[in-house]
Amino acid sequence: MSRVIIATALLFCVLLTLSVPPAFATPAPAAAVEGPVDQAGWTSRKRVAALPNGVRLAYVELGNPAGRPVLLLHGFTDSSRVWTILAPYLSDHRVLILDQRGHGGSDAPACCYGTSDFAEDARLFLDAMHVERAAVVGHSLGSFVGQALAARHPERVERLALLGSTGLPPVRRGDWLWTNVMGMTAPVAENRRFLGEFSTGASPTPVDPDFVRHADREMAAVPLHVWRAVARELVDLPAGRHAPDVAAPVLILSAGADPIFTAEHHAALLAAYPRATAHVFPGLGHNFPVERPAEVAPVLVRFLADGRSGR
Repeated sequence: MSRVIIATALLFCVLLTLSVPPAFATPAPAAAVEGPVDQAGWTSRKRVAALPNGVRLAYVELGNPAGRPVLLLHGFTDSSRVWTILAPYLSDHRVLILDQRGHGGSDAPACCYGTSDFAEDARLFLDAMHVERAAVVGHSLGSFVGQALAARHPERVERLALLGSTGLPPVRRGDWLWTNVMGMTAPVAENRRFLGEFSTGASPTPVDPDFVRHADREMAAVPLHVWRAVARELVDLPAGRHAPDVAAPVLILSAGADPIFTAEHHAALLAAYPRATAHVFPGLGHNFPVERPAEVAPVLVRFLADGRSGR
C-alpha cells in the first residue's frame, strides 16, 4: 500500500475514536457453535440454482433449516468462501451463501454487473429457495447489492447489515482500485503485484493461511471482463443512494484500519442511515469478518436476533 493509503487509514482510526461512538460495547469473543469449515472441501458443498433470468448461481446452505433465513453476499472478486470463517457463528439461522454472478462457481455472462443486476439475482434466488423474507448481510460489493435489494424489494428484506461499506462512490476514476483494475491484462493470475495487494492475506491482522490460499486462487479465476464490468458499474456512483427507500433496520460495521473505505466513507453511510446501529472494529482492515470473526460475530448475531435498530 502507498504511504497515502496508510496515513489515511491511521487518520480513520483517530476520527472514529473522536466522533463515532459505537452502539455496542466492545464485544466479548464468541465461540463458534459449529466447527471450522474445511476449506479444501468448500467447493464440493456447493449446489446450483438455475434462475428464470438464465443465470446459474452456485450456493451453499448451512445452519438450521428451520431457522430464520439469512442471506450472505460477498464482496468484489470474493466468493461464498469469504463467509466460511464467520458462518459457523450463525448456525441458529438458515444460512444461504451465494457465489454472485461472475464469481466462484456461478455463471459469468458477458453482461450485466450493476448492483441492480446482482440484486435481481438475489431476489430470484430467494424465490428459488422459497424464502419470502430474509435478513441480508453484505460485505463491500455485497453491501451495495443488499442496499439495492432492500430498496427495490423492501418486503423481502427483514433487516440489513452492511459490512465494510460506504455511502460514497466505492470507486472513483483515477483512484488505486480503478487504475489497477483497468490496467489489468489477461490472464488475471499474472497480475501478481495487484492481486497480492488486494488479497485478504494483506490484511493488517493475520488471516487463516489455508483460507487465504483458496481465496487467492478463486480471486485470480474471476474473469477479466467481470473485474472491469463491476468497476465500471460502481465508478462515481454513490452506494448510499438507495437509503431513502430502505425500510429495514440497518447495522453498519466498519474497520478502523480499512484502507479502501476510510472515515469519510463511514461518515457518509451514517449520514445516509442516521438511525442505524453502528460499530467500528479498531485496528482491523477491509476484510475484518475473516480477520477477527469471534469479535465480529457477537455484534452481528445480536442485530440479527433483535433488529431493534431502524433507519
